[in-house]
Amino acid sequence: MHQLVEEALRFAAIRHDGQFRKGTHIPYVTHPVAVAMLLTEDRQSMPVVVAGLLHDLLEDTLTSTIEINERFGPEVARLVEAVTEPDKSLSWEERKRAMVQRVHTLGYDEVALFAADKLHNLRSIRLDIDQVSKGVWERFRRPLRDQSWYYHELLEALRPFHSTTGLIEAFETELNLLFYGVEEERERKLQKLITVVTDGFEEEDWVQEAPTLCQTAFELNNVMRERYRQESPIDLLEVTALAEQLREAGRRDDFPLPVLSGLNELSYRAALTTEDVIALMK
Repeated sequence: MHQLVEEALRFAAIRHDGQFRKGTHIPYVTHPVAVAMLLTEDRQSMPVVVAGLLHDLLEDTLTSTIEINERFGPEVARLVEAVTEPDKSLSWEERKRAMVQRVHTLGYDEVALFAADKLHNLRSIRLDIDQVSKGVWERFRRPLRDQSWYYHELLEALRPFHSTTGLIEAFETELNLLFYGVEEERERKLQKLITVVTDGFEEEDWVQEAPTLCQTAFELNNVMRERYRQESPIDLLEVTALAEQLREAGRRDDFPLPVLSGLNELSYRAALTTEDVIALMK
């Protein structure tokens, strides 16, 4: 092991001491260690591996960029800063949207670090679901629908960098496994979700599906039922815009409000464009 990696491992263990992964008794330091291992497997350079061990220090501890720079050098400090979320005084939505936009500006080494971090997060969630089922989502500040939106948006932002690191393909596979229960053929599962919107929800059609996919179908059905009963607020501007986009794209169907709401909800969760929705409905 390179001496700088050893120093970073010790430094991260001390600074993350007493911290645990959300809703578990697993020491938090296992996460940066796993990220560093993924980066090593991807044959990233030593500074990137070191940054993998330190990548959460600015967000989750009192460590400063100056301190990282002094102990591990400017290249490591740059990498850690690049994947650190903006001011935590911002709302969850503002911070996540900022990170999605930042992906487009990252260098290749920064993309690898970012992808390894998010890949391990997805993998951890999936393994936890095997143990405690849908209760995993209650650990987070936002529910399943918003977590799904964020990771799908990240995948779209990472696609242009696909050839620069194998971690993006691994990220996509892990996303598919978590949200759809398949390594590939996500489109087939999305088409099945569309049938909840167009034809209704039958529980027996979903009980054999992956837990997160089953929960998504159930929640989509609830969104539509609430719209039928008008028991929850609705962004009429969003739904009206979707209806207009569907008409412009050649779908002349007079979709009722609950169906439009269901389509809008699925579009949000899976980062679908109107063109994607129309293709899935054919």
